Amino acid sequence: MPSRWDAVRRAQLTRILFVYLGASYAILEIVDIFIGQLGLPEWFFPGVVVLLLVGLPIVIATALVQGRSRQQQGPAEPGVSEAAATHAAQERPADQQRIDRVPTTHWLTWRRAILGFVGAFALWGVVVAGYMAMRALGIGPVGSLVAAGVLDARERLIIADFQNNTGDPLLGRAATEAFRIDFSQSEIITVVDPASVAQTLSRMERDPQETLDLRLAREVAIRDGVKAVVGGDITPVGSSFYMTARLVSAADGEELAAYDETAGDSTAIIDAIDKLSNKLRARIGESLKTIRASEPLDQVTTPSLEALRKYSHALDVIEEGDNERGLVLLEEAVSADTAFAMAWRKLGIVLSNMGRRRARQIEALTKAYDHRDHLTERERYLAIGTYHLSVTGDRQAGIAAYESLLDQYPNDTWALNNLGVFYRAARDFRRAEELFRRAVELDSAGGAIYFGNTVETQVALGEMAAAEETLEGYGRLFPDHPNFQAVAAAMAGSRFDYANAEKLLQALRDGQRAGSAWYVSSSFQLAQLAQVRGRLAEAEELFGGIMTTAEEQGEPALYLNGAILQVLDYVILRGDVERGRQKLEAALQRHPLSSLEPQERPYAPLAIAYALIGETDRAEELLVELQEAVDPQTRGLDGGGDEMARGAVALAEGRHQEAIEHLRAANGDACTICALPLLGQAYDAAGQIDSVIAVYERYLNTPWLYRVGASDWYALAGVYERLGGIYELRGNPQQAIHYYRRFVELWQDADPQLQPRVERARGAIERLAAEI
Repeated sequence: MPSRWDAVRRAQLTRILFVYLGASYAILEIVDIFIGQLGLPEWFFPGVVVLLLVGLPIVIATALVQGRSRQQQGPAEPGVSEAAATHAAQERPADQQRIDRVPTTHWLTWRRAILGFVGAFALWGVVVAGYMAMRALGIGPVGSLVAAGVLDARERLIIADFQNNTGDPLLGRAATEAFRIDFSQSEIITVVDPASVAQTLSRMERDPQETLDLRLAREVAIRDGVKAVVGGDITPVGSSFYMTARLVSAADGEELAAYDETAGDSTAIIDAIDKLSNKLRARIGESLKTIRASEPLDQVTTPSLEALRKYSHALDVIEEGDNERGLVLLEEAVSADTAFAMAWRKLGIVLSNMGRRRARQIEALTKAYDHRDHLTERERYLAIGTYHLSVTGDRQAGIAAYESLLDQYPNDTWALNNLGVFYRAARDFRRAEELFRRAVELDSAGGAIYFGNTVETQVALGEMAAAEETLEGYGRLFPDHPNFQAVAAAMAGSRFDYANAEKLLQALRDGQRAGSAWYVSSSFQLAQLAQVRGRLAEAEELFGGIMTTAEEQGEPALYLNGAILQVLDYVILRGDVERGRQKLEAALQRHPLSSLEPQERPYAPLAIAYALIGETDRAEELLVELQEAVDPQTRGLDGGGDEMARGAVALAEGRHQEAIEHLRAANGDACTICALPLLGQAYDAAGQIDSVIAVYERYLNTPWLYRVGASDWYALAGVYERLGGIYELRGNPQQAIHYYRRFVELWQDADPQLQPRVERARGAIERLAAEI
C-alpha cells in the first residue's frame, strides 16, 4: 500500500507540472507579441521553446528530490512533543539511525532551479538584445540598411519577374506577385510600382508587358536611379519546388545576398516565399552598404543605356557651364543611338546658345523633330517647340506646343523657360519674366540659365532693383558659374559701369581654358568694352586672338564675325574706310563664303559692312544671295538682321525714307535698342532732327542687359557727341554740356588718334559754360 507521503508527493508533482506548463504558455504568448510589436528575429521564439523544454526535466527532478527531502524531514506526529520525538529516534535500531543520518539537503533545490531558469532567459535576452542593437546601429552582418545610413527610409527596389523553370506560367507570375506583396509590407524599402517600370520600358522603346528578367530590371533600375533589384527563380525537383531569391546591385550585377527554400508541393510555395522574403528583408541592410548611390538618369526615350548615360552626363556638365564637354557627350550619345531625339534636341540647343555651327544646329533640331512621333507626349512637345524656336521661328506653333506641354506638366521648367524665350522675342517682357521667374522658383538649384533669363527680362522691363535682387540670388547659388559671371558683367555694362564690367569679364576669362567657348565669349565682350571706350588698339589685339582661335578650331564663321567687327571699328570709330575695305577683302580671301555652309554665312553683317564702305552693289548682291541660299524656314527668330542690312544699304544710297522704314521694321525685333543708332542716323540724313533727338534719347534711356554688345560698342560715343552738337545748335547749352561731358568721360582714356574729338568736346563744354 502506498504511504500517505507518496500520495502527497504525486499530488505536488502534478500541481507543479500544471503551474509550469501554464507559465510556459503565458511566456510563449508574450514572446509572440514581442516578436510582432518589436520586430524581434524569428529565431527568438524557437529559442524560448528550447529553454522551456530544457527546463521541464529540471523542474520534475527538483520536485522529486525536494519531495523526498520533505518526507525525511516531515513534522512529528500529532500529539507528540519534539523531545519525545527525539527520544524515539534515539531508540531506533542502529541501521535505521544510519539511514536517518543521510544528508537530507541536495544541490537540486527550488532556489537554484529558479535562478538557473532566470539566468538562462536573461542570457538569451542579452543575445537577442545584442542582435537588435547591432541591427539598429548598422553593425556587422545583421546591421539594418537605414541605421547604417546606406538607404533613406522608404528606399526604392525593383522586383524582377521570377525565372520560371516549371513549365507552368501561372506559378512564375504567382511567385513574383507574392514576393512583391511581401516586400511591399516593409517599412524601410519601397517596391517600385509596375506602372512606373512600364513607363521606363516605354522610354526604352520596349514592350511595357515584356517579362522583366533580372538583366532588364537592372537597366530599368540604372535609368531610374534605383540602387538594387531583387530577383529569384523557381525550379521543380520531383514533387517539390526549389526556390531562390537574391539581391543584386543594379550598377554591376554583383550578387549581394542570396537565400533558398524548398516547397514540398505547389501549396507550400507561398510559405516558402514568405520565408525567402523575410530572410532577404532582414539581410538587406548589410548587403547594400557596398552599393554606390547614383542619380537617376534622365527620363527620355532611347533603347540605348549607353546613349542615355552619355546624355544624362552631358546635362550635368552643361549645367555646370562646360558646353564643350557637353557637346562631346551629346555627339557620342547620338552616335550610340542615331534616333535619340532628346539628345539631338539638346545638341542643337547648346550650339545655338554658343552661337556656333548654325548648320549643325538645324540638322540636330530637325532630327529631333523628325523623330517626334516615337516620343512620349512631353518629349514630343519639347521637340516641336524647340524646332520652331530655333529653326523655323514660327512663334505661334512654338508657343502652342509649349503651352500644351504646360497644360499637362505645369511645373516643367524646360517648357517654362523656352516659352519665356518666345514671349521675350515678341517683346512681351512681362509674360516672359513671369515664366522665367517661375522656372527659377521651381528649380533654383539646377537652373543657372533661368536666372540669367530672368535678369535679362527684368532689365528690359526697367525693374533694375528686381534684377539686382535676382542677380544676387544667382550669385549665392552659382558663384563660380561662368554664366553668372557673364550676366554680372553685362549688368554692370547696362549701368554704364565699364570699369566693373571689365574687371568681372577679365576674371571670367582668366578662369577659363584658353580657346574654350567661355574664353572666346569673354574675349569678345572685353574687345567690345574696349571699343566703347575708344581703346581700339586693345580691341584689335583681342579680336586677333579670337580669329586665331577660330582658325585653330576650324570655325570660319567665327573668324569672319571677328573680322567684320574689326572692319566696322575702322569705318565707324576710326573713320578709315580704305583700311576697313582692305581688312574685309583679306578676311574673305582667307575664308570665302563658299567655304561655309549657307546657314553659317554672315550675309547680313557683311551687307552692312559693304554698305558702310560704300560698296552698296555688293551689299545688295549679298542680300539677294541670302534669300536664295538660305531657306526662310530655317532662319529661327532672327528676323531683324535682314531689315537692318536693307536699311543700311538704303541709307548709304541716299534713300533716306526707305532706310527709315526698314530700320523701324528692324526695331520690332526682340532687341529694343539694336536698330536705334542706325535709325537715328537715317532721320539725321533726312533732316528730321526732332526725330533724331527722340530716337537717340530713347536709345540711351532704354534699359537693355546686353547693350554693350548690341550696339553701344560702335554707337554710344557718336550718339553722345551728336546730341551735344544738336543741343548746341539749338541753343540749349545745359543739355549740350550734359552730353558732351558724357562723351568726354567715355573716351577720356581713348587711343591718341581719337583724342582730337575729345578735345573738341572739351572746348565746346568750356565755351558753352562761359555763355551760361
